[in-house]
Amino acid sequence: MTLLPTYQDNRRGIIALLLACALFTVNDTLTKLMTLAYPVGEVLFVRGLICLVLVGGSVIYAHQIKWLRGAFSPIVLLRATLDSIVNIAFVMALNHMRLADLVALNLASPLLLTMLAAFFLREQVGWRRWTAILFGFAGMVLIVKPSPASFNIWALAALGSAAGSATRDLVTRRIDPGVPTLAISFTSVVATTVASLILALVIEEQWRTPTPEYLGYIAGAAVVLSIGSTMAVSAFRHVDVIVVAPFRYSLLIWSGLAGYFIFGEVSDAFALFGAVLIAGSGLYTLHRERVRHRELSAKAGVH
Repeated sequence: MTLLPTYQDNRRGIIALLLACALFTVNDTLTKLMTLAYPVGEVLFVRGLICLVLVGGSVIYAHQIKWLRGAFSPIVLLRATLDSIVNIAFVMALNHMRLADLVALNLASPLLLTMLAAFFLREQVGWRRWTAILFGFAGMVLIVKPSPASFNIWALAALGSAAGSATRDLVTRRIDPGVPTLAISFTSVVATTVASLILALVIEEQWRTPTPEYLGYIAGAAVVLSIGSTMAVSAFRHVDVIVVAPFRYSLLIWSGLAGYFIFGEVSDAFALFGAVLIAGSGLYTLHRERVRHRELSAKAGVH
């Protein structure tokens, strides 16, 4: 019999997710600093190599090498491919957009996931959640400002990253629960590293040897990304997901602070209002999910 999550479990999940979001912001900040001086493909490739060592070492330490065969099944490879596309699109946009705006757009992925689940998994989505999705899309429009003067390929890359995140999460639901998270992470790191090399070759990047300072930046990014990813997974293990998930929106606070103090970025009023709409829509969607869960439990006689 599976025990229900306790208060302590949920508190652990919330703390882990808050720390993971802070580490993700550190990774984004260090990666942006690198891409301002070095090509995107080179930065992702070097970061990927370091992540491979870290994640691969963790797989060996956890004695999960035998599970790597299952991690290269078609559906896991599909998830890894989507993850590599998301990472590349995000980092390419990161070099040309305000950090807080890009993170806000990426946080629209839960709304997109709800929409995809309704279409492809036939999940029931009521009018309230559809309304929340529409408000979320309005927030995205306010951030990217799709006018000829302001809309560009980088805004498109940011939107593609958000859509890819939602699709990746949808695919993740279909992966055999018996495949360890570390093995899936290792496959994704391999895919992103290979994809970054292909990107560099296709656009003919001119790579340069990083200075010790910048090599330290990218090594730091790889370390915090690896730790943050592990903590994010831990945050959702044996917890009430609907209780823990809203704390992912702390990314808006972290990214806003990093953008302001490190890059001197200040989002305009439209972008700020758009971020509020996206966060509010996401939180309301989670609230409706909790209500729906309670209704289904009541019908099934679960107390």
